[in-house]
Amino acid sequence: MNAPRQGLFASLLIISFALQTFLLVLATTYQLKENRANQGQLMTSQLVADSLQEISPPNTVSLALIANRYSSNPSVASIRILSANNDVLATSGLQQTRTGEVFSRDALQNERKIGRIEITLIKPSIGEILRTEWIAIVLSFFLHVILWLAYRVIARPSRTEYLARIHNEMRLKNEIQALTEALEQEKSASASTAENETPKAKTLDTAQLLDDGKQVILDKQVIALNIQFYDPKQLLNSVSQSVATSHFNLCQIFLNKSIALCAQHYQIPTSTISIEEEFSAQGATICMSTEKPKAATCLLMISAVFQLLSEVLYKRYREEKRFVLQTRCGVSNAVDEMQLEAPQAAAKLCQTLSAKESAIHLDHTMLKNINECYQLITLPNPTNVLTRHAFMINGMNTPCAILAQKFRTDILKGKTPPQK
Repeated sequence: MNAPRQGLFASLLIISFALQTFLLVLATTYQLKENRANQGQLMTSQLVADSLQEISPPNTVSLALIANRYSSNPSVASIRILSANNDVLATSGLQQTRTGEVFSRDALQNERKIGRIEITLIKPSIGEILRTEWIAIVLSFFLHVILWLAYRVIARPSRTEYLARIHNEMRLKNEIQALTEALEQEKSASASTAENETPKAKTLDTAQLLDDGKQVILDKQVIALNIQFYDPKQLLNSVSQSVATSHFNLCQIFLNKSIALCAQHYQIPTSTISIEEEFSAQGATICMSTEKPKAATCLLMISAVFQLLSEVLYKRYREEKRFVLQTRCGVSNAVDEMQLEAPQAAAKLCQTLSAKESAIHLDHTMLKNINECYQLITLPNPTNVLTRHAFMINGMNTPCAILAQKFRTDILKGKTPPQK
């Protein structure tokens, strides 16, 4: 049972130690600079006073002795005593080749310049400062190590929290497994039903001619729901096929459960709802016949329930740092002006949306039926006939919201609608 986010806390401690060391060196450098300035001014003043009588006339021996006495200070790199003509009268210093900060002062006698004193004080390097402050740096290092060890002890989850986390993971695993088994059973049942049933012919209302003379027939009695993943960072291309397939299967399970519950609530036979494309990298598409009066309302409720499930899945997987993508939904019927069937129009409409958004493109009759349940706003920045007549879903009334949340909760709890 390790403490959570140990790596992040260790990174913060490393940054803290580096910043503290940097500030320590910076403060020491500033303090040494202040001390060096005061020392340089004081030493030049004293050296001028001591050597003033020996400069004019110049007494090089006495000046050399005076300079040697001052250069015994370990902070002095070199000393030079110059005449009024800048001739060197005496030099001294144990580290004359070392650079540092130079302090100079003129030697004045009766307000007349008779010479100049130059003292170079050693400017310590970063390494020398670190060597002088090694005790503080080592203590800081041990303090950060103690904080690291204390965090591992204090932040470590208790046995109760650890067991609760294991329980939640097992519960999630069992729910996913149960939903996967239910999906397999539904696939088997659908396959056996398809073998015994004769496919129904679609009713075709609209026929138009293209410029080349070919006839394009659009089915006006079908509406489609297209669900796509919102993946601006192209994360699907960076994960393995097994991880992506597992995510697709879970989304398909949620979609199948949403279809079953919504169809039962609105008393619509599931035979009028067909899954044209199961979940893949391009999303999923379901189509529905408009023969039933509440077909559009049912399809929009399927979209709303799936979006709620997708958001729950996204938050949970993000907390566990697992691969997950948000979704967007588009509902549309056929578009005559653009020669688009309902699935094509729904997919094209969906591409204009961002994460968690839903939009619809329906005829006037269906819009009138759903207007009381959903709050619609015009789609911003339309670019074609489809988006110009489309609406974005901005909310739903209280009964629909309660119903969608109930369906979401039932699906997450693994409840299955009774078979009729």
